[in-house]
Amino acid sequence: KSKVDASMDDGWNRRENAVIDPERVARWHGNVGLLLAFARVASIDIDDLAAARAWFMVQGVDLDAMLNAPDAVRIESGREGRAKLFYRLPREFQADAFLTRRILNTLGGDRRVILELRCAGKNGVSMQDVLPPSVHPITGQPYRWRGDWRNLPELPADVAELGLRHGAAARHHALHG
Repeated sequence: KSKVDASMDDGWNRRENAVIDPERVARWHGNVGLLLAFARVASIDIDDLAAARAWFMVQGVDLDAMLNAPDAVRIESGREGRAKLFYRLPREFQADAFLTRRILNTLGGDRRVILELRCAGKNGVSMQDVLPPSVHPITGQPYRWRGDWRNLPELPADVAELGLRHGAAARHHALHG
């Protein structure tokens, strides 16, 4: 199988299956994704803006300030109450130390995902985010950039701490049960 075919199978998010040839990428037709950890990028994927705002407030983080920062880099899908922010990891970070953290709404027992802090997955794999001009499966509209994707801001320290703390706890649990 080609690496493109392999991307649809188990292992699609391993470094050896990533398409990294710029000429091949330039000829690509269809949806495209970024393997975050390998690109040293973190994202905040917001599925419920009101609940995410409240969760971040409890953590001491102003989500609205991040969304509206002059250097913010976002992707918009056309869906209300959703957002995605992109950041470059600080130089001193190991990408695999920033494990993806899924935050659930635990009120009312529905356990919906309200947001994800995304970068690395377990066992040396990367998480992926779909990039423009990919087409959103629900809206049928292309994703759109807001901000300059060529100039990602650095991940804010308070948000980095949330991901690193989660990564340390997950590694401790894996090692010690």
